[in-house]
Amino acid sequence: MRYLICYDIPDDKIRDNIVNYLERFAWRVQYSVFRCKLDNEQAARVWKDLLAIAANSKGSSVLMAPLCKSCEKNLRLSTKPLEVEQGFLVV
Repeated sequence: MRYLICYDIPDDKIRDNIVNYLERFAWRVQYSVFRCKLDNEQAARVWKDLLAIAANSKGSSVLMAPLCKSCEKNLRLSTKPLEVEQGFLVV
């Protein structure tokens, strides 16, 4: 399933940690919005990791929303995404 992950992190260091973590497996749609494809086990681990990274940042919020195929098909974006989703070849 695909997920939309959004965050509002006021602390620069923690926000950078979130970005570095998400950039390993997700595509950046906007500065604080990422999209990724995860199975249930991966999604649970990512959610746990995001909460752990953001735990010490007062006033932070993280949203991880599953996107069904119908919902994803109807997403609209007014500008080009910051990154283009591409497949990966693991060797």
